[in-house]
Amino acid sequence: MREVHFIRSVWAERQLSKLCPNNNISKLDEVLATEDFDKQISTIERIIIILNEAYCRKEKFLNPNFDEKPITIEELDCLTEDELMELSNKAFESFSNDGKVEIETEPKNEKAEPMTESI
Repeated sequence: MREVHFIRSVWAERQLSKLCPNNNISKLDEVLATEDFDKQISTIERIIIILNEAYCRKEKFLNPNFDEKPITIEELDCLTEDELMELSNKAFESFSNDGKVEIETEPKNEKAEPMTESI
């Protein structure tokens, strides 16, 4: 199996939301919780494809010489269930990590001048 990369971009989120009821991406877990094995595997494969394609799109945008091809459904269907789950875990890890919000703050200036108000 080749190395596959993932990223959670705005484009990816828009595509993933289309898999969810009412295009609500927060319901992605519900879509995966189905007892229908075929539907569940199909959704997992779509998620992998979307997050990988997002990575390829971004890299191609940043570097026009980028040549990695997005993973295909045919490639995924040739994997064992264990290989697919390993790849999906990597994709979900990327999805979770890329979705974390970090806010940079500047250190508090201890010697800041007191604020004054004029009335």
